[in-house]
Amino acid sequence: MDPLSYVISFLQLRSYRVGGFEAGGDWSVGFEAYAAIKCYAVTQGACWIAVEGAGKPKRVLEGDCVLLPHGRPFRIASDLALPPDNWRSHFLDAGEGAVVKLNENGGVTMLGSHFQLAGWQAELLLDVLPPILHLQAETSLARLGWAFDRLREELTDCQPGGILIAQQLACMIFVQVLRLYLGECDGRGWLFALSDKHVGAAIAAMHRQPSRRWTVAALAHLVGMSRSSFAARFRARVGDGPIEYLTRWRMLLAGRGLSRGEPVSKIACALGYESESAFRTAFKRVTGRTPRDHARLGASA
Repeated sequence: MDPLSYVISFLQLRSYRVGGFEAGGDWSVGFEAYAAIKCYAVTQGACWIAVEGAGKPKRVLEGDCVLLPHGRPFRIASDLALPPDNWRSHFLDAGEGAVVKLNENGGVTMLGSHFQLAGWQAELLLDVLPPILHLQAETSLARLGWAFDRLREELTDCQPGGILIAQQLACMIFVQVLRLYLGECDGRGWLFALSDKHVGAAIAAMHRQPSRRWTVAALAHLVGMSRSSFAARFRARVGDGPIEYLTRWRMLLAGRGLSRGEPVSKIACALGYESESAFRTAFKRVTGRTPRDHARLGASA
């Protein structure tokens, strides 16, 4: 499995609500902070979106996609000068999969989904994403146009199993948006490093074999680079050195095992540690808490 697929599977991405709205005339809706990732696709018309602390508002057009990963307050409007309605007045009583009408003669249609990532490891993905991720139609339509059309069909036709299909389509759109964004943006962090031929291959190798006693030299040899050039390239793209990244990845795997009630001895062995003591020390250094404390927190969650 490739690193992006592995990480998203590891974080247990799930769409827990799908739906949308059609809006006509003058309208404005405000949303307070929320504990989720939101992904929207404009399938008709155009409107404005403004996210708190994210700089200038964005004009989103038909075919555009918007990802809001950090749960910040935001507004969507035909005109941001209009006072916003609270989202509850329109969406609170809407059923799963509903396409809500704001005013008559709608000229704008937005479809979307709310996502959740399981566990404290969600920061692995969210920390490297901006407050708003905007993909314009020329980037998204070629890959996602059919998915937008199918999502709208499932939400409006109300066929048996439609909500489940819509949720799966929404998850696919989310992953595709990340892939397309990686192709457009030259950011820093493990996610962006996946598009780098050499660094991405090293990350994939560490994910496949987290228990192996990797060294910088071994990883450099694997990807066909000198040790010094590889180490510098990895740190420039990821923000950490290869071994620091490997240790953090091991601790994420360990955290999942501890939350599932696996014994420390089994986890330490599976991750390549010679002793439980060495593993406990590394876990406390990286996460700030002992394996026992983490297991206790996981059991009470």
